[in-house]
Amino acid sequence: MKTVYLLHDTWNHYCKADWIAAHFPIDSFVIIKRTRPWWGKYLFLRVRRLGLLKVLDEVLFRVYWLSCNGLRDHILTRNLMKKLESDLPKNYKRPQSYRIYDINSREAETLLTNLAPDVCLLTIHRILEERILSIPKLGMLVFHPGITPEYRGPHSAFWATLNNEFWGIGWSLLRAEKGIDTGGVLGQASAANVDPLRQSHIFMQHQSHVEGLPHVVQILRELEIGEKPFVSGEGRVSTNYTHPGITDYFRLRRLLKRLRVDHHASQAQV
Repeated sequence: MKTVYLLHDTWNHYCKADWIAAHFPIDSFVIIKRTRPWWGKYLFLRVRRLGLLKVLDEVLFRVYWLSCNGLRDHILTRNLMKKLESDLPKNYKRPQSYRIYDINSREAETLLTNLAPDVCLLTIHRILEERILSIPKLGMLVFHPGITPEYRGPHSAFWATLNNEFWGIGWSLLRAEKGIDTGGVLGQASAANVDPLRQSHIFMQHQSHVEGLPHVVQILRELEIGEKPFVSGEGRVSTNYTHPGITDYFRLRRLLKRLRVDHHASQAQV
């Protein structure tokens, strides 16, 4: 089964992709430079779609988080990725890599058509156009750091924590469709080694991905021998979340404060 891994040109993406390639035969990496439009255009389009107050709310949270927690997230994530790197075989050699700017470009379409993959594994943010989606016969498989369909969209761990639904912190492997994190789910699980009362949503999503890596390898092996892994979505509620804002974060802080008090009280009774 010819398998191509699509990833962004980001250090933590390489760590996860290398781990997968060391445990399953990945034919090539396609590295995508573009993650979103130029920031000015991106914000302008979001204001038109969501309104100025909502976008301002999001920007304030992003500025606050990067200023106050960005370094801590980076250090914790770097340590987590080092553990992945230490698990690579000494003779591991990265698959042949191709670089493109935009996954929806004609350049990308030509490249993927020439590579002729049976399946593509993705850890990218962009919504794919139909002419790209249809290239691999077994589909484009999105490795999403969250439980779908309940927690589609970005920052699933944030929203699952805010909703006090810690089971929503996890990973899903789903077949990409036109929407955001829609499509049939091939496998998923809640993260076992996270602590929502102490860890950030950023770190928990990376931890969820790391826990899901061996399961993704197993699903690829099942596809290779003709099996059709599937997780039923019957009776489940599909929700697409967006980027959190500073007001959402204030709500999260109040919830976590209450949960920590309850946790300490229960510990004291033991």
